[in-house]
Amino acid sequence: MVTKRKVLVVDDNIDFCENIIEILESNGYEAIGVHDGFKALETVENNGIDLVLMDVRMPTMDGVETFKKLKVISPEIPVIMITAHTENGRIREALRNGASGAFEKPLDIERLKCSMKKAIPNGAKIMIVDGNKKSSAGMMDLLSENKYQGIAVFDGNAAIQKAREISFDIIIMDMKLPDMNFLEVYNTICDIRPKAIVIIIMENREKMGAVEQSLQDNVYVCLEKPLDMDHLLRVIQDELKGRN
Repeated sequence: MVTKRKVLVVDDNIDFCENIIEILESNGYEAIGVHDGFKALETVENNGIDLVLMDVRMPTMDGVETFKKLKVISPEIPVIMITAHTENGRIREALRNGASGAFEKPLDIERLKCSMKKAIPNGAKIMIVDGNKKSSAGMMDLLSENKYQGIAVFDGNAAIQKAREISFDIIIMDMKLPDMNFLEVYNTICDIRPKAIVIIIMENREKMGAVEQSLQDNVYVCLEKPLDMDHLLRVIQDELKGRN
């Protein structure tokens, strides 16, 4: 018998909370709803929660403060932030402190389900950012064969959006993106997810030059095309070992 994952929904809007619980239960989760941060902390301590969906704007103690206190009690529980308002500063604060994702209301349920699936621990989470779909497919096959959770996106905007929704362990990023400047995408993602390991792919190491000096200090590796998949796998394994 498969044990259902238990999700805590924290939102002071009772109707919204009940609606999300109904959706989660129809998708195979066990769900509990509470309506303030203090009750959320109490529930996490006593109910074996696997994941939390946390509204940002709540009375008395908001979702970000609740998230921070929750991480002290149970640092291993993934938390996905939800907001109906434009609160980029508060959302960024939560993401930089380890929130698994962030979504705006009205919720895109399919994207939320994907984020939830990736947030619950089950192998390292890796995002591939490459406009070349054939190259991306080869890397996705490599990740799947080695039991990693892989997601492929094909442009900078999609990469930034996914970085908000999912806390990746590793991001493999091609320097040649079809829609945005590489440095803009890189710096935005590193601001959201400063702990992510970034592996950069380029056509020619000599082109790195001034770009390399502009990169932030988080861990990264540079690989040249054509990619040696065995070497890429060793780099992924070494970087994940170094983090542990």
